[in-house]
Amino acid sequence: MRILEALVESLIDVGYAKTTTVEVQRRADVSRGALLHHFPTRDELFEAAVRFLVEVNERAVREALGRMPEGLLPLERAIGALAEALRQPAYAAELELWMAARTDGDLRAALRKAERRARRDLNRVIAELFGEPWSTAPRFPLVSEMTVTLLRGLATSRALRADSARERALIAQWTGFVRELLTEAPT
Repeated sequence: MRILEALVESLIDVGYAKTTTVEVQRRADVSRGALLHHFPTRDELFEAAVRFLVEVNERAVREALGRMPEGLLPLERAIGALAEALRQPAYAAELELWMAARTDGDLRAALRKAERRARRDLNRVIAELFGEPWSTAPRFPLVSEMTVTLLRGLATSRALRADSARERALIAQWTGFVRELLTEAPT
């Protein structure tokens, strides 16, 4: 756990390019042998990091849901909690890995393997957040995918331009679209 926490901390602080096994070892305050015992290869370390980040990010969603104002409608609470969770540093670490995987084939292969399981977990969490009747609507899988894509895009663009008013307006507008999409009969 300490090794994975150190890895995430390094990804957040210095990015993927400077997150070496030596840096992780230093931050975790473990010996080289201890690091290699748990994670024999760098790819195994980063694959484990994705699983760890999924758990951290799922906790962040649940915590964000607990902080949502009680007066919000269920869809607003669900989408608001997801948006808030994607503002957390651990999510930035996950995005850092995704971006690095674009040009690192070994990392990409490790992340794809870990992301298959992560996707199932994400779908489960989103269905729980939305609850019924929304999560059983015919268009829910599409709405879920589009919601995640929108929120990831906002999280990525935050690196260059942080405009919280614009972001809140887009999320509010999307929430309205979601309500319409999930209440209309599919054509």
